[in-house]
Amino acid sequence: MEPLRLAIDQRLLLAQAVARAKWNVQAPIEDLGREAQVIQAAVKEGTALGLSKAWIETVFRAQIEASKTVQRELFAQWSAQHAGKFDDAPDLAKTIRPELDRLTTQLLRSMASNQAVLNDESRKAEVTRAMRALEARALSPQAATQALTPFL
Repeated sequence: MEPLRLAIDQRLLLAQAVARAKWNVQAPIEDLGREAQVIQAAVKEGTALGLSKAWIETVFRAQIEASKTVQRELFAQWSAQHAGKFDDAPDLAKTIRPELDRLTTQLLRSMASNQAVLNDESRKAEVTRAMRALEARALSPQAATQALTPFL
């Protein structure tokens, strides 16, 4: 379960970098076209691992919504602070998306390898305990809950 928890946590923590990159160019937080591409790619990769299309879609919609929650919270904070551009913001296309792609693969592989546990109703308490320790919970409790909902 640890690789699964770690992939969810790292993906959610990366939302900070996504937010900074978007803030610098005043890009919208929501990009439905990109979101559809991410989900479509995850479905293709995940079904090859034996995961159901519906479950993959549910998990990745939750991850995307959690990321957008973090981004919205940060944008609101930065707007209130009248923040300028970030000198250290990474490039969304060249730096962040490849990392998100790597985490997508890690998340899907972890879902596949833990599928029996995740689908066993009698082990929900075990899954909940394993997922509780998200570092990203300090960043946004709401986003952490959103990211974990498909697994609990």
